[in-house]
Amino acid sequence: MTKEPYSYCFLQYCHEPLSGEFANIGVLVWAPRSQYLGFEATERFSRLSEFFGGFESGDYRNIVARLKTRFRQLAGEFEHPQSVLPTEARPESAREIALRVVPHDSAALQWSRSGGGLASDPHAELQDLFQQYIGRHYEKERAKGRNERIVYREVYQKVFQEPVVARHLSSHHVHSEFADHTFPNAWKNGIWNVYETLSFDLVSGDQIRAKAHRWESMTRYLHEAEKLKITYLLGAPEGRNRKAYGTAKLLLEKAQARLVEENEAEDFGRELASRIAAAAH
Repeated sequence: MTKEPYSYCFLQYCHEPLSGEFANIGVLVWAPRSQYLGFEATERFSRLSEFFGGFESGDYRNIVARLKTRFRQLAGEFEHPQSVLPTEARPESAREIALRVVPHDSAALQWSRSGGGLASDPHAELQDLFQQYIGRHYEKERAKGRNERIVYREVYQKVFQEPVVARHLSSHHVHSEFADHTFPNAWKNGIWNVYETLSFDLVSGDQIRAKAHRWESMTRYLHEAEKLKITYLLGAPEGRNRKAYGTAKLLLEKAQARLVEENEAEDFGRELASRIAAAAH
């Protein structure tokens, strides 16, 4: 199989740039001949919390999610038939592309120097680099995943703590012939708007699919009991379980539930506050 040259660079989190301490959080691969561009990064921050005293998770997940989106857009532009670049116009290295998205002076986020080699499958090389230098450090954490309590606390809790939201919330119990469930966060505007955190950050794809089928059935039964607007606040897996996660989301959408992803939490919070404020007047 023919091999082609590729280059890569790591995205590093530098808590205090002057100290020189950093942790690799992502990797970008660029193969000029095939115009393959791939980016992988971890949205987990527990290791950063352990490494760097005073680390604030803040918008870390949102930042990583936005970077993934931006590099997917760039990859799509390179892959488009009309985007075939003449050899002399192609970026020379992954770092050259990387600096277009995250400039050199971006404080806590920095790019390493470029490395490179030959690969018959640049995407497989991306996955190998990510696993070797980043993913393996999270294997212990991934072996147990995150439960709903953790996902809610880390991602969604602040949405429901906003004063304009919190004072209109209550729990709401729904009873049907085949299912009973109490939603911890709910408010009524003609009908009940109910919210539940579901973590699919599980060990295996089979566990993810089984949980999705269970909640798909639960959702249908609850809809039969009364008219509801059900919103599930999702916790996503990483890496190899993404396909199973996609199947899980399709099942829940077919059961007429709205789904909110972790990187959408901020926008969801603004929307919820606006809706509740409007309904209160």
